[in-house]
This record gives sequence, C-alpha cells and structure tokens, in this order.
Amino acid sequence: MSTATSNDSEIDMTKCVMLEGDDADPRQALKPRAYQLEMLEESMRRNIIVALDTGAGKTLIAVLRIQAELERCPPEKFVWFCVPNVALAVQQYHTISTQLPGFQARVLLGADNCEYWTKQCWDDVLTGIRIVVSTVEILRDALAHGFVQMKGIALLIFDEAHHATKNHPASRIMRDSYHTVESEDRPAILGLTASPLVNSKVGNLQVLESNLNAISRTPKLHREELLRFVYQPELIKLMYPPKGANYVQSRMLKSLEVVYARFDFEQDPWVIRMRSDPSSTDSKTFRKALANHRTYCHDQIKGLYDKALAVHDELGSWATDYYIRECIRKFQQAAAQQSFVLDAIEDEEKSYLGEKFREIMVGGYDETLLLDDCHLTPKVQSLMNFLEAIGTAKFSGLVFVQTRAEVAVLSQILSMHTRMHSLAVSTFVGASGFSSRKSQMSELVDVKNQSQTLDDLREGRKNLIITTNALEEGIDVSACNVVICFDKPPNLKSFIQRRGRARMSTSKYVIMFEDGGDSRALSTWHELEAEMKQTYMDEMRRLHEIDNLENMEEEGERSLLVEKTGAKLTLGDAVQHLYHFCATLPADPYVDCSPNFFFDDQSSGLGGKSISGKVVLPISINPSIREAYGKSRWTTEKMAKRDAAFEAYVALYEAGLIDEHLLPLGRVDPGIDEAYSVVEKRPSLVEICDQIDIWQSVAREWQEPTDIYPYSIKIKHHDQTIADMLMILPLSLPRIAFELFWDTAIAFETAIEPMAGLYPKAAIGPAADITSILLKSVFKGKMDHDRYDFPALYVPNKIKDLQLWLETVSGSVSAKDVCADDIDSGIGLIRDLSQGGIPHILHDVLYASMEDPSSKNSMEIDTNRNNEPNMLLEARRLPKNVDFLHQLPSHDASKARGSGIKTLLAESCEIDRLPFIYSRFAMLIPSIQHKIQVAAVVERLCNGILLPLHFENWELVKTAISASSAREGTDYQVLEFLGDSILKFCTSLVLMAEHLNYHEGVLSHKKDHIVSNGRLASAAIQTGLEGYILTKPFAGHKWRPMYNSKSLAEQSTKKREISSKTLADVVEALIGASYLDGGLEKTLKCLEIFLPEVPWGTALKATEILYNVYEPQIYSFAHLAQVEHLISYKFRMPSLLVEALTHPSHHGPNTSSSYNRLEFVGDAILDKIVSTTAFNHEPRIPTHGLHLIRTALVNGHFLGFLCLTLGASIPGFDPVVDGPRNVSTVRTSTSRYLWQYMRYSSPTVSFNRQACLDRLQELQMEIEECLLAAAHYPWSALARLEPPKFFSDIVESILGAIYIDTKGSILDCQHFLEVLGIMPYLRRVVEGSVALLHPKEELGQLADRNKVKYVPGKEEGEEVGRERLTCTILVGEREVVKVGDGLGLMEVQTRAAEKACNILRMERGNSRGERSKGQDPVGLDEDGEKDLKQGDLEGYYDDDDDDDDDDEDEYMTAAE
Repeated sequence: MSTATSNDSEIDMTKCVMLEGDDADPRQALKPRAYQLEMLEESMRRNIIVALDTGAGKTLIAVLRIQAELERCPPEKFVWFCVPNVALAVQQYHTISTQLPGFQARVLLGADNCEYWTKQCWDDVLTGIRIVVSTVEILRDALAHGFVQMKGIALLIFDEAHHATKNHPASRIMRDSYHTVESEDRPAILGLTASPLVNSKVGNLQVLESNLNAISRTPKLHREELLRFVYQPELIKLMYPPKGANYVQSRMLKSLEVVYARFDFEQDPWVIRMRSDPSSTDSKTFRKALANHRTYCHDQIKGLYDKALAVHDELGSWATDYYIRECIRKFQQAAAQQSFVLDAIEDEEKSYLGEKFREIMVGGYDETLLLDDCHLTPKVQSLMNFLEAIGTAKFSGLVFVQTRAEVAVLSQILSMHTRMHSLAVSTFVGASGFSSRKSQMSELVDVKNQSQTLDDLREGRKNLIITTNALEEGIDVSACNVVICFDKPPNLKSFIQRRGRARMSTSKYVIMFEDGGDSRALSTWHELEAEMKQTYMDEMRRLHEIDNLENMEEEGERSLLVEKTGAKLTLGDAVQHLYHFCATLPADPYVDCSPNFFFDDQSSGLGGKSISGKVVLPISINPSIREAYGKSRWTTEKMAKRDAAFEAYVALYEAGLIDEHLLPLGRVDPGIDEAYSVVEKRPSLVEICDQIDIWQSVAREWQEPTDIYPYSIKIKHHDQTIADMLMILPLSLPRIAFELFWDTAIAFETAIEPMAGLYPKAAIGPAADITSILLKSVFKGKMDHDRYDFPALYVPNKIKDLQLWLETVSGSVSAKDVCADDIDSGIGLIRDLSQGGIPHILHDVLYASMEDPSSKNSMEIDTNRNNEPNMLLEARRLPKNVDFLHQLPSHDASKARGSGIKTLLAESCEIDRLPFIYSRFAMLIPSIQHKIQVAAVVERLCNGILLPLHFENWELVKTAISASSAREGTDYQVLEFLGDSILKFCTSLVLMAEHLNYHEGVLSHKKDHIVSNGRLASAAIQTGLEGYILTKPFAGHKWRPMYNSKSLAEQSTKKREISSKTLADVVEALIGASYLDGGLEKTLKCLEIFLPEVPWGTALKATEILYNVYEPQIYSFAHLAQVEHLISYKFRMPSLLVEALTHPSHHGPNTSSSYNRLEFVGDAILDKIVSTTAFNHEPRIPTHGLHLIRTALVNGHFLGFLCLTLGASIPGFDPVVDGPRNVSTVRTSTSRYLWQYMRYSSPTVSFNRQACLDRLQELQMEIEECLLAAAHYPWSALARLEPPKFFSDIVESILGAIYIDTKGSILDCQHFLEVLGIMPYLRRVVEGSVALLHPKEELGQLADRNKVKYVPGKEEGEEVGRERLTCTILVGEREVVKVGDGLGLMEVQTRAAEKACNILRMERGNSRGERSKGQDPVGLDEDGEKDLKQGDLEGYYDDDDDDDDDDEDEYMTAAE
C-alpha cells in the first residue's frame, strides 16, 4: 500500500507533481489566483461543486480547502478525497501529500485488497491519518460495511463530481451514507468538475446538485481573470475521405476470423474438465457458460478478433497484421517463460490457445508496407498529414482514440513511419483497480511502463501521447498545444474535458470527421455547452455588458494631502501607488507580492452603482491593515478597485509604513542621512582629532595651584622587591598593575597605587632634582640641559632626607677604587670613557698581568709601570632596548641582554654613585609613563563619556579602545565580536516591539542602518570618543624625557587619519564591554550614549509587548502537538508557533502573519547564543576563530540541513496480505520532519523542496558523518545541498517564537538549539578540533603569493538538455584542478577549491588531518596570534647589535 506517513514517498518522487493549472515554470513565484480564492471562500461557507475549465487550478482550491478544514476540525476527524480511477488517485495523493506534508496522508487502491479488510484492520490503518485518497468504490464499500463512519469525516471531496448521478458509487455514497445521518454528523462537501453535465440534458444539473447536497459554482466576481488564465483553443474540423477501392484487406484478420468461426466449445479444456466431473455439470456456472458460449479460451479468441477488426477499420491492414502478430508473440513468449502473466490460466488452456494461435497464418514484418498508403486507412493518413504540416517546434500533443489496442498500434505506426521521424511518441491507458484480474491476450500496452509518460511529456523527452479517455479528466497533464480526437467525443463531457487539455495559448483542438459524415454534432455541442453554462453562471451572459461598463469614465473625488510636504494621493493614482508599495516588500522567489482585489456586485439587474471593492495585501503585512474595503459602490470594477486601493494606502500611511512623501518606507530620514554623511558606507580613512595626550593636561595642572598626589611604585621579580619608588603627579589615578619584560626570561610585576594624603609641595624641588639624576643615568644624551619641569617626578620611597640622599648619589667615582666586595653593595653603572661613556652593568672584578692574562679577557691588556696586575672589570653592556612593555621573541634575546660579557680596563672607566637599581628603574620610566598615559585616558573616558555606566572593570574599557596598531597586549577585536552580536540583538528587539506594523523588510532596513559602520562611526565622532581611541604604539627607541614647558608650547590641533570601520568597531567593543561589566541593562545605557535616537529602554519590556500582541488560538491545529514534540517545547501561546510555520506564500483561512518578523528576531537570537557561547569558552578563542565559528554555525545551508533532518518516529500500521482473503496489520513507524509542517501555498515551494530532498538523499550521510566526527566543516557538501532559504527561516522563526513565548528565556532557546543539533556541534567546534576555514579562503592562503583564478564553464548534464557548470582553478599560471557537474556557481567553486586545497596540501606534505588536537584550526599559533611577518618588529629594536655609533653620540656628553 502506498502511504504518506513518511517523507520517503516524496523523496522517491522523480518530480514534484504540479497543481493542475499551474503549467508555468515551477521556478517562478506562483500564488492562488483571485478566482481560486473566491471559490475557496465560497466552499468555507457552504457545500459547492466547483465548476472550472480543465487547467484552471481546481486541485489547488482543494488543497487550500483541505488545509483549512484540518486546521479547524477536531483531531480525530479526517478528509476523504474520492477519485474515479486508480491513476487519478495516485496523482492526487502525490499532489496533496507534497503540498500538505504536515498532515499524514494515505492512498488506498483496489490492489490493496481493501475489500477483505476487517474493522480492526481499517481502524489500525487509519490511525493518525488525516487525509485519505481513494477510488470512490473503496469509500462506498467501507461505509457500507460500517468500517468507516460518515461522522468521522470532516470534509468529503469528489473529484470529477459530474459522475455522481444515477447508481454511480459517488451517488450511492451520498444516498446511502450521507443523507441518512443527522446534519450535524455530515461532512462538508466539495465537488470538482470541468463539466457538471455528463450528457446533453441540462436538467441533470439539478439532479447532481441534489445528490451531492451542494450547489454548482463558477467564479462570478473574477470571471475575466479566469478567462485570462484559461485559454480557449482554436476548434478545427479535420476531414478525411472514406476508404477507397484500393484499400487492402488483412489476410491475418481473415485467418483469425476462420479460427474464431470454427471454435468448438466441446473441445474447450475447461468444458472437458467440467464434464469429467459429474458434480460440476449441474453447476450454475457451467450452465451459464454453455448458454452464453463464454469460456476463457473463447473470450480470448473473440476479444482478439473484435479488437483486430476495430483496428482494421480504424487504422488499416498493416496495423491489423501488426496487432495480431504482437498479441500472439506476447502469448507464446509468456507461455515459454512461464511468466506470471499466465499464472491464473490452467496448463490445458494454455496449450489449447497455443494450438489455436498456430492455426492463424502469421506472416513476418514488412515495414515497407507501412509506406504504402493502401495499407493504412485514409483516417491515419490524414492524421499524419496534419501532424506533418503543423511541425514539431515546441509541439506537445495528445491523440484520443477509442480502444487500448488502437493506442498500442497507432503509437507504433507514428513511431516507425519515416514521415513522423521528429515525433517522440508514448502511450497512456487506464489502470485496473483489481489485483486479481486475469491477463488479457489482446492487451499490448503495459501500464507498468507508463509511469514516466507524463513526466516525459512535461520535460520534453516525449511530445505526443496516444491515449484513451484515461487522460480526459483528472490526471494532471502538462499543457498541450494540440489535442486531437481521432474519433468524435462520445458526449458533451468528453468534448469539454478533452478541449481543456489544449490550454496553452494559440492551441488547437482537432476533431476528425469522415468527409460526408455527420458534422452537425459539433454545433450541437456548442449550443448545449452555452445552455448548461447559463444555468450556473449568470455573469457569462453579462460579459459583454461588463466590458462596456469598464470602459466608461466614472467620476469619483477623494484625496489625501500631507500638509508638511504637499504630497497628495488621489483615487486615480491609488492603484499605482499600492502596486509600488507591494513591489518594495522583501523579495521572495516563491511569493508574488502583488495585491489581490475582490469585488462584490449586488446588482439586481436594474443597473446603477452596485459594485464595491476589497483589496488583500500580502501576508507579510500586519493583519490589522492587510485588508481594506472601498467606501462607496460603483458602476465599474475599475473605480471599485481604485476605491479599495485608496483606503488601503491611507491605512498604510496611518500605520507608519508610508512616509510623509507618500512613498514606502525603505530609506532613513534625510536629516539623519545628512548627519551621517561624514562617514562613508564603505571602510575609508576619516580625519579625526589626535589621540589624547594626558601629559599636556598634567603640564597645565603643574602651572596651577593644585593638589599633588603621591603614588607608590613597587616592582617585583617573583617575591623580591627590586624597586620601591614614589611617583608624584598633579593627577588622580586608579591603581595600575602590569608586567614589564626585562628580557625573555625576566618579567617584573609592577604596581602603581595611590597613597593616602597629598605630597608636600616643599619637597617638589628635591624630587625634580632626583628625577633628573635618575633620567640622566640612562638618557643623558636625550635630555635638555638644565631643565627640571618633568610632568612626573620619581623619588625613592622611605627616604626621609631627600637632599642628603641626593648628595650621596650624585656624581661618579674612579673605577680603580672599586673592589670585588663592592659588587653587591649598590654599585652604579660603569661608564667606559674610552668609548664615549657607554654604560655597562658590572659583573665581576678581575686582576691580570701580561704573563698570565685571563682567558676571559677579550681585549689587549697593558700592565702598569711597576708591572703590577691590572684591574679589570667584567661587565655587560646596558641593554639597548627601552621598550619593556613587550616581551622579546627568543631569537632577539641578545637585544635585551646586550652584546655579551666584556672586559674593561678599570683605569679607563668610572662608576656612577647612583646605585644600579635606580638606573634600572630609570630605564623603565618610559614604559611606566606609557602605562600611566593609557590608564589616565581610560580614567578620563570612564569618568566622562561613559560616566553613566559606572564601569567596574576599567580593563574592559582599555581593551575596547585599543586598536591592534597600539600593541597594548590586548585590542578591541574580541569585544567588537561580542558587541556586534549584542547590538544586533538589542536593535532587533527594540524595532520589533516599537513597530508592530512594520514588515520584515522595513525592520531589516532600519536595523541595518542602526548597526551600520557609518552610523556607529558617526556616533564615535559625535560623542568625542574619537580622541580616546588608542592607535599609536609605544616607540621606546624614540622616547625623550618630557618637559611641561615644552608640552604647553607644543599644544596644537593635530589630526590623524583612521579607518571608519575602526571607529565603528570601538563603539561595538564598548557595547561588548558594557555587556560583560553589567549585563543587558548596562548595555542599553551604553547604547543610549552612542545611539540616543533609538528608545533602547523598550528592549527590557520587548518580549512582554510582543507576547501581548498574540491571542490564544481560536482554531484548532491538532498537528501542532507533533511539532512541539519535535522541538521539545510546549507553547503557551500556540499562535506563535502557527505564525512561525507560515510561509509568506500561504493563502486561505486561518492565516495571521507569515514567519518573516519572527525570523527577523530569531536570527539575532541565534547570533547572540552562538557568539556568546564561543566568546565565553576557555581557553579563549582568537578573534578570527570566533568569526569563523559564527559564520559556520549560523549560515543558512547549515541551518537548512538541520531542519531537513530534525525528525521523530510516529507509530502506525500497515496492512499485510497473508492470502487472497486474509489481511492483517503490522505495527510500523514513520518519520515526520520539521519541514513538513510549514504552511505554504506556492507550488514553487514544493518543486524546489523536492529537488533539495533529492540532493539530500545523496549527501545526507556524508554531511552527518562530517558533523559528527570529521576534522573539517562540510562546506562543499552543504553548498551542493543548497537548501532553499525557507528551511533555515523555519529554524530562526521558531527560535524567535520560543523567545517571545518564554518572555525572553535564552535557556529555552538553547534547549531548542540543543535538540536541533546546533549546540552539540558548537561544543565540538569551540574545542578547536574542526577546521572551519572556507575552502576558497584556505586556497588563498595555500597559494601564498600566487593569484588564484576561478574559470567558469559549462558542460552537458546527464539529462538531455540540462547544462551543468564547471570550474577550473588556476594558481598562478598552473591549472590545479577542474571539476564539473555543478549545480550553481558558488557550489562548483567551493568543490573545486576544496579539491585544489587537498592537492596543494598533499604536495606540501601537510594534510588537513595532520593538525594536532590542541592546534587552532584557523591558522593561528598556540597563543592565538598570527605569525609575525618581516617588518612587524621594525622600529621596535635597533637593527645592528654591534653598531655602537649611536650610543657613542648619545653618551659623548657623559664622557666629557
């Protein structure tokens, strides 16, 4: 049995079955037409028979009606869709299950042996089923036996409803099971037909309506639109001459006639067998067979003769010979192979038939006779003449014949005849609904081989189908431009149904008549059709009148004037404005956003103004303003349309969706645009004020009577204090702690802490002198002579008499006076006077003579006059490095330690009296003052612009304002990553809550504007933040002691250029810092500082506002419980879930809004969850890694795949046939997936979804294995899967719905993401074991300096006429790889890049899988920093370690 209890039925479909009437390109957006919606609304009010021409889209009306009914009826009820035949049942099942995958459907056929099911079997099979599609007989039988109750059916649909007359099963269902129950137990009735009349008796329409308890309806208000979409073909009478005297008779037919005439019943094996059994001779079956001359063998020979005779009359002698020969060959082949085709026939009967067939004179094939006109009837020749004349360019046609034999033989003639070589012919006949039917020898068409026939016609692989009346009605046939009736249609119904198949523009409807025959029937059919249509379509008689009315000029005055701008809206331009507004709505490939107009005509036939208009806007518009009604009644639909459009536009204006210029929202206010014009949209250099120099402020403070603050500076190495100093400043600072790096092995822990009280001003003079002594010990060559106005003063701590201490450390002494015991007693720097006074650090004292020179001596040593040993000083040169803020790489250790140990002659040196520990401190002063500068900038910012935030952690602020170029050991990039996500989240919430009428397009535009780099950069400039941004690195080698007088004299309005993106990034980093320091409330205060035009306070109550917008569901959606089970969340407000599942293309009842707004906020929530989770991971992830994680986890292809695969098993039953009359059931489970519950109406969605499901079959295992255990992200496979955007939209909209339903619970949102699979994979990713770099980006890295070029191309696909893309990758001038079979440009480029990366890695011996577990997957080192390139350290240290020229100049003054 075929079922729809799993998605397998859809995945197995080779192509989505398009809805009848939707013959346009399935890739284009489609929506229900106005007349279809009219019929839907009518059906919701009463029982109706929808009478629409073939191709007008009746099936879509049924689909919308089924969905509406199942969304409002109790969950225990279901819909039953009755069709007249098996082929139509299969087609309608596929259509309905494809369009409504959220409801479990099942198709029941005669082959399922339903006639033998028990009550238990019926109950089991229908468990959980909401839609049943079956032939009419199956439902009639189930109702008759009480297996199915009429009260359990919510909606009963009859396709081809015109059959429900007399004793037809449909009529019997209504008569015996419907009319006999109480009205409250009756289901709603919907009939579908293209012709309410089966024959020419118009009065039968009332009988049909009475039988179905429904009234016949055709679109009344939109008949003109219907006629625009349903083309009436050109009617052609194709005449053919009668058979002439030269017509050749078939010899085989004569031979067959003789065999048939000589048939002896007494020799029939069945008769012999019956006579041999006395108990059978008196049986009723035997007596009846003898009386009627009916046995199986006789019937086979008779059937072959009758059909061969018909073929001879219609097609000719060659056709007859071919038919007889093929039937006999088929029988003989089946008998020889013991085929199942003959399983139901006894061996004696097989032998007897074989003997009879051998008596027929069967000749061989002679294809040349096919070309001889005398072997084909004039009728066939006329058909071929017509087909030849019409040509085959864009040809698509049907030929209706009477019998299945004619189908088989005519298709063979047209396929073999040389004149018809351009035709691609196929066949289609009806299928039996009975599985036990015996094989017929006269049957040539194998119905099992015709499953692809209609798809072949649709795809152009076939262009002509020969068929019986099987394709007259119901079966969805692609639109044809030629339909030929080989014989006259038997009745009016057939005439109308066949004509409906020719529904392409400029199509032809051909009926063949014998010349001289009765052609008057043709005009009779036209008259009957017109009479019938007048019975149920009054508007048809007024079409001409309506046309005249619509062309008349009707006066109407109404306008809307906006006084502020002078913009004016009138009735005349309202329609144009409304269409323009709809055109600005967010583009969606599956949605036609144009408005739908409806008209109500209450005319009484007396004329006058009777028409009123109504317009319905797309579902993305808020329900409160989606519908608008005209205020007046009019004579013409044209004016009624203008009236409705005017009222709709006024409502949009009042709702804030139209601006004061009467244009749709989609741009920001001009005033705001002007304010932001200082910054371009693209990253550019912006001229801003220079970085704040805190020392200029200090200089000014020294000039004024002010308080002087003492600070303790303690420098430690491990637990040993190596410097204990006081710093004196006229500036209040917080505690500052940092590290200073003496060399690669030694790091000093430094702390600056404010001390209690004020520093006495009387001690400032000695402090300045001491500061000068300290600086001169290491920076004498860089100092100004006799200047002591330093901005910061430094003195030893715990020294009471500074003047006395100053005297003891001033000056120097001869090195000869130093002994070895003095090394550790606070000795100062050694200055080699022979080398310009270059300072050294004393290491040891040596004594050496000429006779016994020390091996450590590296210089030429002279002895004194008395030949006494010389005093030598073993010393290390003072480090040239003056930047102790940054640790040296190990390969530059010599620059920190100096140039190694040297031996100096003591008599050529002198030693500072200032102990070395103070000189070493002096060397650290530039680095300390830089830290003070930074800390003071942070302090000023926190107590200025950011004062309302009351930051507790100022280090966060320092990080946020530090550009990477400042080399502060930290920069804003990580905080910017967090702040970007938080800003997007807060903005989305505020916009959603503040603008309840805004559709997603306006919300996205406003959000993009608020979070844009241009707006944020402007905010940085407007608030004055620009001066606080740290961009200049500490340049120790350029440092000079500062003087207050110089600082005051040099004050100027310096400018600097900075990237606008840097300005924006710093703002986002401060947002991130505020979030870490104080959560959402502090974040919103921060946003109020930089973006004051946005009411950020709304964010705290946004979920409450949004929650209260929704109302408890007033209609039942029973299947929502299955969705809640899938996502593991129970909604308090189910209407949120309904909206989250509603695609923008959805039409019909029970429609609130589409999921776009929820998807808008869900996108921001997902971004926030992924970003904060990755940000908080320990150990910290580098910024580039964070961006890669966010890109990988929130991209649409990844979300779409998770949506496609999120499913759960639902229990059910399937029937099991244990014997011909023994059917039982077995428990089964089927998978239901999240995507199946999306509500939509566009067949285009089905088409693209099915194509994606086909790709999923091929790629699912690969992607799942990759996400589960692979070391790389499946970029290539996801690109090839390419899920349509609506899959990821569902995920984000449900996430938004959960957030609002829980009034802001991130934990509940995370739980949904856990169920979906995002959180488990996120945990894998943040551990660093997955390489996330996109293949194209990785290829750029592997290519190094070579240019990568992607060369696109095309190739022939596997399917004829389907081109596929290729991509060739060139690295430099070398072709690395070429791939084909591309579905899209990005997909084929991604696959090509991935293969190219593999090739280059293999060539370099570094495959992707060789990364160690702890290595970062994005190409960063263990510290999360990129490898330093040549030049990154320029200016950081002196280049030449042994060049002392600069030092000689610097210390020349000291030598003097």
